[in-house]
Amino acid sequence: MQSSYRRAIILNLSASVVWASTSVMIRYVSAGFPVMFQSFARYLASLMVLWPLFFSAAPLEERRHVGANLAHLLPRMALIALMNFGFQAAYTGALYILYPGLAMLIYQSAAIFSVLLGFLFFADERSLLKRPLFYTGLAAAAAGVLLTVSPGSGGSSAPLTGVILVLAAALSWAGLTTMVRAWLPGFSPYFVNAAVFTFVTPLFLASHLLIEGPQVQFQASFSMWTVMILSGLIGIGLGHSLFYRSVPHLGVSLSNILQLTRPFFAAVFSFLIFGERLSPQQILGGLLLIGGAYSVTILRREKKHAG
Repeated sequence: MQSSYRRAIILNLSASVVWASTSVMIRYVSAGFPVMFQSFARYLASLMVLWPLFFSAAPLEERRHVGANLAHLLPRMALIALMNFGFQAAYTGALYILYPGLAMLIYQSAAIFSVLLGFLFFADERSLLKRPLFYTGLAAAAAGVLLTVSPGSGGSSAPLTGVILVLAAALSWAGLTTMVRAWLPGFSPYFVNAAVFTFVTPLFLASHLLIEGPQVQFQASFSMWTVMILSGLIGIGLGHSLFYRSVPHLGVSLSNILQLTRPFFAAVFSFLIFGERLSPQQILGGLLLIGGAYSVTILRREKKHAG
């Protein structure tokens, strides 16, 4: 039992490393591809991993359940795919403006957005409003965002467009997870991810053609093409597999808490690849933001265990 728990922690932290490196990969190839084409290619590559994962990991009963409810699921899948489109387009676009370390720090605000949306749509979440620690965490997270993006001692601040895109991505992700919880209870993450990505991948291609036209020549080297495809195969496909294999042993809340390590890994990788250096003010803001997200996540975990 203990070995399974340790293995789950290793799998979860490995997913954190993979997802942090994905942000670095997106930034690395940003000079070679438009936002929408990169998203299309990465998602298309990820489907080569996600569907085989579903058919190999999902029990036969679930596959039958999916087939029996497919007509009912399709409209909901389409709406979730639109939310996923907003998330990926905003986050990928932000990495064309911001370096990964800073972007990943700001993105931790998704934990707060998830709680706020939970209050609106799930009655069992509203008990957190009675907990003083919730307001402390919310205030710390808000102060962290402000410190992270505001001008420091050198007088420079994060580009506003990049900050807005990351916050939009965080809100979209919170909306996406809320919709999945409300509309798709009982379905495995393997099916949800594979099905939603199947819907959203053509949207990225259509958006690219609408914005850029039928452009097939990109200012990208062979290494950029390789990194971009790997970011889909590894960053999306492998990352999701590692994370969801850890959840049954750790639980959702602890799994999400461990994912708060992503900004650390992203900052290290971004420093090694791009020379990104976070200022002391940004580090302090990031610690406040992560601390606030941690406090809120802990409260949700305690509530579920008490319930």
